[in-house]
Amino acid sequence: MPTFGELDPLLRELAAAREAAAVAQSPTPELLVMLDAAIAISAQHADRLAEATRAIPRAGVVAYLGLLLKAYPNPGSQDAAIFGGFMRDDVMSLEPSFGAVEMACRRWRRKSKFLPAIAEMMLEVKVANDELNGAADFVRRLPRLRAACAATLSSS
Repeated sequence: MPTFGELDPLLRELAAAREAAAVAQSPTPELLVMLDAAIAISAQHADRLAEATRAIPRAGVVAYLGLLLKAYPNPGSQDAAIFGGFMRDDVMSLEPSFGAVEMACRRWRRKSKFLPAIAEMMLEVKVANDELNGAADFVRRLPRLRAACAATLSSS
C-alpha cells in the first residue's frame, strides 16, 4: 500500500503559499518568490500528488483501515469485523482519495492511544481529503497566479 508521508512538507509549503496569495493586498517580490518555490516543489512531487488524489478502491480502504485496527490491541468484547465493516462503508461513503485514507490513518496512529470512533475517522479522512484536493486545486492555479503577480510587478 502506498504511503504519502513525504508529501507533508509539500502540503505545508503549498498551504503557506496559498495563504500568502489569498491575504496579499497586492503582489510583492516576496510573493513571487514564494509562488516560484511552490511551482518548483509541486513539479518535483507531481506524480506523487496525483497518486495521492486518485480515488481509492474499496480494497485499499479495507487494507488501510485493517492496518489501523491492528495497530491498537483491544481485548474488549466489540466485534471487530462488524466495527471494521461499518467504518469501511462509512469512509467509502466520503469517496476519498488514496492519500486521504492513508494520511488519516497515519495521523490518527501518531496522535491517539485509542482506536477512533467511526465519526472520528470520517472527520480525519474528510480533513485529509480536503487538504489534498485544496493543494491539487492550488497547484492547477499556480501558473495563472504567478503570471498575474509577475505582470502586476513588472507594470509597477
